[in-house]
Amino acid sequence: MAIDAKRRSGYINSMLNDDLLAQILNMVDQKEDRKSFSEVCKQWLRVERLSRTSLRVRGGPMFPLDLLTKFPNLVDFRTTRELTKKRKRQNKKSWYYPPTDPRLEFIAKTYPKLKTFMVYSVITSFVQGDGHLGTKGLQALGIGCPNLSTLMFRGCKVVGNAGVDALFQSAHNLKSLHLKENHLISDRAFKAIGSSSISTLELQCCPNVTDMGLGFLANGSTSKTLKKLILKRCEGITDTGMQHLVNMRSLEHLELACLKHVTDIGGTAISTIQTLRELKLCKLWKLSERTVVALAENCRNLEVLALYRIWLHEPVTGASIHSFSRHKCLKYLSLYGFSNLDQSDVEIVLGCPSLESLVLDKSLTGNFRLMHGNSARRVVKFESFCDSFPQFMPTVW
Repeated sequence: MAIDAKRRSGYINSMLNDDLLAQILNMVDQKEDRKSFSEVCKQWLRVERLSRTSLRVRGGPMFPLDLLTKFPNLVDFRTTRELTKKRKRQNKKSWYYPPTDPRLEFIAKTYPKLKTFMVYSVITSFVQGDGHLGTKGLQALGIGCPNLSTLMFRGCKVVGNAGVDALFQSAHNLKSLHLKENHLISDRAFKAIGSSSISTLELQCCPNVTDMGLGFLANGSTSKTLKKLILKRCEGITDTGMQHLVNMRSLEHLELACLKHVTDIGGTAISTIQTLRELKLCKLWKLSERTVVALAENCRNLEVLALYRIWLHEPVTGASIHSFSRHKCLKYLSLYGFSNLDQSDVEIVLGCPSLESLVLDKSLTGNFRLMHGNSARRVVKFESFCDSFPQFMPTVW
């Protein structure tokens, strides 16, 4: 006699306890498969929530706090929803956003294992004080989550200088900080950052950060620990800031994009950073062949070099990359906008004994159809660079 669906479900659950279900679920990587797993029954839903380590809360109004209690083992929490609701003042003539301190304190108590925390807020008005995230709440987050290592804040008024200072005073294991589209962060925040031991720092569209801020990094304890630095669309940074980076003793990965005031003076200064292994330059319009040659001659430990439209008035020719043929460590070289490249230039660069991949713009494919040798065809690759930022400029967002 056939067993009805309800009895069959109960039989399966009696054979598979929570521990066995958790072990099975740990082998499921696809998001849709995990969702299907959670829809089988209440037990499987509970096991999926208990075993989940990451949560994305996207769009819409402020999320209810009781939602968070269903996922007690999170180590990665990211939200694009409002953390507090807009309220009217007592005189009912204006609006304001109250501090988010209580909600951040609740998150800290609910997720003591938290390692990664991201907030993306589009709120640009009615924000009081030093940013949408309260200083007390951020400090509580650092204290309540001792394993917190990565912070990502995106939005004009998400966090300010006092908030960053509070975080670095309480989150002693913080290793990675990412700030995007922030108009409140200034050089003042870099006093706290410079005295920390972070290894990764990313700044995108932070107009109030200047060379002075990079000076705090280069002269503080961060100069010994910072390994990866990303600067994009930070208009206050000039050649002086690039010269500060020379004092960074552990810097291995550097990405620079859309820095309007960086010239060959800053470019040649970067070439003297002997610890650099990866360098990516994008839309630095005031650089020329002088910087390219300096990188080839001075960055002897460089393994990855990606150049994307690094000039405006003075085109960079193929002759400037000939020096890379004598490089001993370079493995990956990506060039876009070198319109004067021909087959002879590429063959000279292929003389580099360590080169594994040379990436050129796809529009140049027809110029290299007569490339000889299987090894050359294996090393030279053609890709399309149509986006505002090419494929070799990844982002964590």
